[in-house]
Amino acid sequence: MNGRPASEFYAQFAYEKYSGATGGAVEFPAQPDGINLFAATAYLKQDKSFIIYYAEGAGTVRSNGYTAEIPLSRMFKRTGVWSVSGGSLKLGDLMTCQGLKVDGNDALRCTLNRTIGYAAAVGKSATFTRSTNTSPNDRQWADYK
Repeated sequence: MNGRPASEFYAQFAYEKYSGATGGAVEFPAQPDGINLFAATAYLKQDKSFIIYYAEGAGTVRSNGYTAEIPLSRMFKRTGVWSVSGGSLKLGDLMTCQGLKVDGNDALRCTLNRTIGYAAAVGKSATFTRSTNTSPNDRQWADYK
């Protein structure tokens, strides 16, 4: 993966290695309540566990981020175990990711495999880039259930 074994490539995204998370957003077909995107932030831990903060909202996804109105009822926290299978990173049965470069930096392209919120989001892929200086214990995640 980008000149390294897949296990080494994906291990670099572990929260403890760089004190941050990967995250991204993608649009999906608008639902009757106007919800048309999901944004997810994933914390990969060195012990192979993960936490995903997943939110659905009404808004716009751009190449440099997104804007959305996100109701509290559409904010979900999921946990599990991550693994490397072949050249893919598996976040439990929730997402499958592939490595890639974005603006010269290692990133992930993650596809939602099963329903967390709306079924219309399943099969959609978001590019996850790194964010630093965040923790899974930060106040911003308190409303995710």
